[in-house]
Amino acid sequence: MPYTILIFITRKSTISHSDFKKHYETSHIPLLQFYGGEHFPKSHRRHYLQFSDSNNGRPTVLHGDKAAFDFDVIAEVSFDDEAAYKAFLGALAGEEVTKTLKIDEDKFINREKMRIVVVGDVQETVTRG
Repeated sequence: MPYTILIFITRKSTISHSDFKKHYETSHIPLLQFYGGEHFPKSHRRHYLQFSDSNNGRPTVLHGDKAAFDFDVIAEVSFDDEAAYKAFLGALAGEEVTKTLKIDEDKFINREKMRIVVVGDVQETVTRG
């Protein structure tokens, strides 16, 4: 059974949303791929919230409390199973790897606001064309 986690990540207040996205895509993801190697997730999708200058640098919220949307991206990370997830964590657990990833994350992530949750049942409705 697939094992999927969602990671809600907020940028550091000292950088813009676009700089956050650029760093995540061009620095952090390549580091995860390198160190994760064969254990890198089956899928690592990033859903970036839409930010606009006309909205004072806040995400475009269509309904709900804007304050609840205090993150920049939802990373959807999928593995074949929980054992594959644990193997990936193991690949990242070495002292030097952990240090390198933390140094990189400290450049762009507000770690105190990060939230991670395991996805349970998934249902999908699609339009057939």
